[in-house]
Amino acid sequence: MGLLDIFKGKSRKVNEANVVLGQMQLGNQVVIGQRDYQPAQQLLYVTTSSQTVAGRVLDMSALTRNSTVMGCVGVKARALSQCSISIMSKAEDGTFVNAIADPDVGNRDKTKAKQVLNLLQNPNNFQSQYEFWYQWCMWQDLAGESFTLLWRDKQDDSSRTPIEMYMLDSTLITVKLSDTRYPIYVLSSPSYGFSKDQPLEYYQVMHIKEAAWQGSSGFNKGILATELVALDQDIDVYANFIMQNGAKPSGVFMTDQVIPDAKYKEIAARIKEAWNSLMGSRANDPSKPGQGMLLDQGMRYEPVKMLTLQDADAAALKLQTMKRICGLFGVPPAMLGIADQKYNNTQTMLDEFYKTVMYPMIINIEQKLNKSLLKGYPNLCIRFDTKDFLKGAALDQMNFVSAGLNAGIMTINEAREYLNMPQIEGGDEIPQDIKKAEPIPGSSPQDTGGGGGNQTRRMNIGTK
Repeated sequence: MGLLDIFKGKSRKVNEANVVLGQMQLGNQVVIGQRDYQPAQQLLYVTTSSQTVAGRVLDMSALTRNSTVMGCVGVKARALSQCSISIMSKAEDGTFVNAIADPDVGNRDKTKAKQVLNLLQNPNNFQSQYEFWYQWCMWQDLAGESFTLLWRDKQDDSSRTPIEMYMLDSTLITVKLSDTRYPIYVLSSPSYGFSKDQPLEYYQVMHIKEAAWQGSSGFNKGILATELVALDQDIDVYANFIMQNGAKPSGVFMTDQVIPDAKYKEIAARIKEAWNSLMGSRANDPSKPGQGMLLDQGMRYEPVKMLTLQDADAAALKLQTMKRICGLFGVPPAMLGIADQKYNNTQTMLDEFYKTVMYPMIINIEQKLNKSLLKGYPNLCIRFDTKDFLKGAALDQMNFVSAGLNAGIMTINEAREYLNMPQIEGGDEIPQDIKKAEPIPGSSPQDTGGGGGNQTRRMNIGTK
């Protein structure tokens, strides 16, 4: 009997499939098996297909063909990929300093920081930092979870810093628990030299979930909103069908009289002959165009209007559906050009997007990276530089540093560093001549139309 035997417990049948909220269909599963990697039951991989009540099949391929979904994913992927990454070290006073540049950081931590930073900036031989995190964000949003393979020169040594990172196909991997309740990642098809007969250990894969469910998987937002995404696609199909096959501007000859079949054929032949004579002789007889055609037997001409999306109110439904999908992914519709947007509150919209959507995602990534790459180094942490998110336009940045300088909060060099400018000699002291910070002319909310308009004028009107 060993220490790890306490995890085995009594012999029992394994039946832990999670069927709550349709998760059997929508997400990944954890399967408890034996240590020899033989599954105790059928492994359940991420199902990338679901069906609407109306019968339309929605799968990963359909998500990638939906412009609204891919627009939302692209906005988030670009925002994440543009962030620079640094390794920080916690100093004795509780502040964080750059682990590579600060002279007070020990050699052990500094060496580890350099190795990890090199991995994050050069993830593999065919992807840049931007491309890697863009791909990661695509998998995270489309599949609800991402699996990053950490490649070491000695795969069985978890203490070594990985030398490369690769994204695994989230639809071809599932999680299995060992006797000790450690996760094992099993592939359904070979990838990067691994196969289902050679599962990946917990330290070889960084598994990040978008919306964690039971600690084993993440909800796939696209598949979870099957009806919504399928409706958006169906409206596009309907619009294309109408434009390709709908009635073009034309007309029909009509009458309220009852005409015998023989008489009907005679009238139809006569009208056809008259129509051909009228329309087919334009090139030879310029006098024909503009002439009318005499109708008998109480007949009249009824024009047929072209069928449009507005006839079925599909345009409003399309707009509403796109907005709901944007809400599902946390992207303001105005960032995709869907809704009318005033430029005077664009910065406010971006601030909320970065704070409520991107920042939580980045925190999740940082925590997983720290756990996977900096184990045994409690003073080190990985930071995505999010200052660029909230910097705003050039005038906004100047107003920020001016206010910081005049309030005695920032030094000149700190302000110049914020503006990505080189430091100057003697700029490390807090200015002594503190003055009231005034906005740069032309950049205040009143000048740009922001802040709800001219507040002073509004107050004056209210006091009259």
